[in-house]
Order: sequence, then C-alpha cells, then structure tokens
Amino acid sequence: MSQDDKLTKEEKLRLIDQEITNLHDFCVKSGFTEEQIRSLSAPVARIAERGRRKTWLWRLLKISLFVGAVVLCYTWDPAHRKVAIFGKLALVKVLPYWDWTYLYDEECLINNPYYIQPPLLTAEDCEVCLEIRGVKRLKKVDHADMSDLLLDNVPLVVTDATQDWTELNQITFDDFLKLYSTQQEFLTSGVCDFHSSLKKSLSSPHPSVLLSEAQGKADWYAVWKNCERDGVRLMRKFYGTRPYFLPPMVESHESNWVFVSKGQAIKHFVPLPFEEHSVVWLAQVKGSVSYRLEPDPICETTCKPIDVTLKPGETLVVPQNLWTVQIKNSKDSEPSVVVAATGTWD
Repeated sequence: MSQDDKLTKEEKLRLIDQEITNLHDFCVKSGFTEEQIRSLSAPVARIAERGRRKTWLWRLLKISLFVGAVVLCYTWDPAHRKVAIFGKLALVKVLPYWDWTYLYDEECLINNPYYIQPPLLTAEDCEVCLEIRGVKRLKKVDHADMSDLLLDNVPLVVTDATQDWTELNQITFDDFLKLYSTQQEFLTSGVCDFHSSLKKSLSSPHPSVLLSEAQGKADWYAVWKNCERDGVRLMRKFYGTRPYFLPPMVESHESNWVFVSKGQAIKHFVPLPFEEHSVVWLAQVKGSVSYRLEPDPICETTCKPIDVTLKPGETLVVPQNLWTVQIKNSKDSEPSVVVAATGTWD
C-alpha cells in the first residue's frame, strides 16, 4: 500500500490544494499573466465545474424526491392515513416524556397579540336566507359550486352521491343490522353517542343487539357514532372514503354516524347529536326520513326553518355554521337507514 492510500479524504484534498497553490506560484514567478494561467487551467476548471454541477443536481434530486414523498403522503389518501396512524402512535409513545396535549387545542403555535377572533356567524351572514326558497336538488355537482354553497351556508340535496354504493344500496334493512352482530370489526369496536327508543330494554348500548332485541317491535329507532378505528374503517368500505361532491377544502372527520328507524318511533322533530363542525352530510340508504333545518338564534328573525324529505339515494348537505339538523320518520316509510359524516374547513 502506497503512502497516499493511507491518507484520509481531508488530507488528500489539502495535498491537492497545496499542489495547485504551488503550481500557481510557479506560473506567476515564471512570468505568466493571470489570463494565461486561466487559459492553461481551463481543462481542469471545466472538470471541477462539471463536478460541482453534478453535486448540485444530485442535491436537487434528493430535495425533489423528499418534497414528492411529502406531497404524496398528504395527497394520496392511503399514504396520508398511514402517516396519520403512525404519527399518532409516535405521539402516544412520546407522551410519558413530553406532555404535548396542550398544543392539541391551540390554533397557532405562536400567538398574535393583535389578532381578534371574529364571530363565527354575523347578522350579515343571515341575509343568505332571503334568497333560499327551499332546498335545491342537484346532481353532478362540481367542487367550485359546492364550495360557494357551503361558504354561503346554503343547504342542498345531492341526488347522485350514492350511485356507486353498490353493496349498501342492495342490502336489506335486517342484513344491515346483521353486519353489526356478525362482522368482527363492528363487534369489537365500541360506539359513541348511542341513543335509542329501545334503550331501557336493550342488554347493551351497542348496535350489535338491535337485530335480536328489536324483533317484534313495530316502532323504534337508534342512532350512534362509529368512533373507534376498526368500526370506522369498515363502514367507510361501504360508502367510500369520501363522497365525490366534497371539495378539497373540506377535511373529513374520521368518525361516521348511522341512523336506523322502523315504524313511527319519531313522530316529532328531534335534534341529531352531531358535534359542531363546518358541514354534515346525511345519505339516505333505505326508506325515507324528514329533516328540519333550524337556523342559528342569531338569524332567527331573518331565517325560517326549512323542511326537506329524503328518498333513497339522496344526500342532504348542511353547513353547520348556520343550521342545526333535526329528524323525524316519514309517514308510512319503509325501515330507514341513514349514513352520515362531518367535515371541517378553516
């Protein structure tokens, strides 16, 4: 092994730099001008420039790949979901060492002392009711039109949102309930906000008991929220990750809701227990129900309640900034199934 092979990379670079310096000094002492020196060293300079260019191109490629991976994680739903899941798991692991939970409800990491939170709803926003004449029924709604309607707090019915829900459209009412007593993900996943007219007679506040314990009862209803991951994911398989009409500005919430009813258990409008989010959509899978949209008290002098009845295949989209949703069974309706979910935008 030669002496040069034993040198480190830094030592070799210093040696080369010293040789170049000595060569430059020799050329100056020999009477060469700076222009002649640059001309003689041009081949070496070109090689060095190609090396620098290649280094920068390689760095640019790495940055592009990294940015592409980040964009993919946020725009491609399966990747985004994986990042969210593992990110949450990582935060749980970190929790014993750093309590980050106070940041969860913070809208900004750095507070602006000059910023004043505007009211969510103003009297000026209520003026949209002057132009509302019932609830429009639309199909093939594009994202731009939907964004305008949502930002203007205009409710609407989308008539073609469930066309691709083949399995849910073909399933019977009893078979839908049977899913919750036969599918392992539903059986092992708890539900939240369970309400039912059968509550006193049910052995468990869980939809898995409805099919067996509601047998023979002509009038009853139940509503619940799928809030645990396995149950949420299984229900999403039936209706897809995201209805086509939701514009990109709407961030869908992980949970989803189910409302089932039989007979005339709900004869008067009752509020549905949705959290306060930006928007809620309610898809009529089976039967028919009637909704009443109640305006916010700020707008009660300008806006009047709106009644709308959904038929199978129709989806009611309600901006929750202005409206709250109440429900009752439609007269002589077949057993009803409604699937719903909420979303938020900034």
